[in-house]
Amino acid sequence: MSELIALPGAERDGETLSEHVFRKIQSAIVQGEIAPGSKISEPELARTYGISRGPLREAIHRLEGQNLLVRVPHVGARVVSLTLEGLVELFQIRESLEGMACRLAAQR
Repeated sequence: MSELIALPGAERDGETLSEHVFRKIQSAIVQGEIAPGSKISEPELARTYGISRGPLREAIHRLEGQNLLVRVPHVGARVVSLTLEGLVELFQIRESLEGMACRLAAQR
């Protein structure tokens, strides 16, 4: 479970440590600061962001859920290398899911 402490500079009030790191790494991957195919080093990222490995692992798990990282047993996590078709498909799926989530939220 992630810590309930918001970091200074967190993007939103009440943002957890894990959420903050998730957004930072997500942004770095999307902007190409972390190259496709790069191995993700938990100790290095923990030092970079000044956090323990628990919240970092939660953030990495969320990035896997977004198909930005892939975890290989006994090797670690790597940034995915997407083709243009794969990227378009990923955004189409997210667009559909997020639209449905908004529609359901508005109904409630």
